[in-house]
Amino acid sequence: MPTESDIAVAFTEAAILLRSMLVRPRAAMRQIRGHAWAIRVRFMFRGAEIGEHLEVTGRVRLVTEGRISIGDCVRFLGGMISSELVCHPSAELVIGANCQFNYGVTIESTESVRIGRRCLFGSMTSLRDSDLMKRGPVVLEDDVWVAHGAVIQPGVRIGAGSIVSAGSVVRSDVPPDSIAIGNPAECFPLGSEEKSSHSTFFGQNSRP
Repeated sequence: MPTESDIAVAFTEAAILLRSMLVRPRAAMRQIRGHAWAIRVRFMFRGAEIGEHLEVTGRVRLVTEGRISIGDCVRFLGGMISSELVCHPSAELVIGANCQFNYGVTIESTESVRIGRRCLFGSMTSLRDSDLMKRGPVVLEDDVWVAHGAVIQPGVRIGAGSIVSAGSVVRSDVPPDSIAIGNPAECFPLGSEEKSSHSTFFGQNSRP
């Protein structure tokens, strides 16, 4: 239930908005649309712990049977297919601050999926901690880029600053500052000759 303080703040904000509509109607309408969008995002992510400045420009399907935590300044971009975050009972799905997700991203947690800060996900990427063959927690450390169509399988840890190239399937751990390429993915140090020779596998020239 809202407290008396919450109600007083709401009335104050309503009075300021009404005054603004009389003096600067266009600016007031922009403010109203912004508030309406914020309410829509809050409703879409109901049941999840969300940080400040969550930006959503497309559809995101949430199943919050477990704990979903989303950090500050996270972005979900719109596109042809909605993204989905699924967290089953007693599981956790944690997304760090400043991450960005293109359209069609699927993340499913039956135990634990933890994504670090500033991670980037291309369209149609998939990350699960359980399938018919294997089950295990998934960890992406800070500054990881998962390019278009890549798949992260259960029990995988991807080190900080690493890249998963487009269409790759990662079945084992990726060291920090590495590039993972292929199915099953092979890892090479970033900046090595191997990275240059396999650069055509990316399928995208920019993040994410």
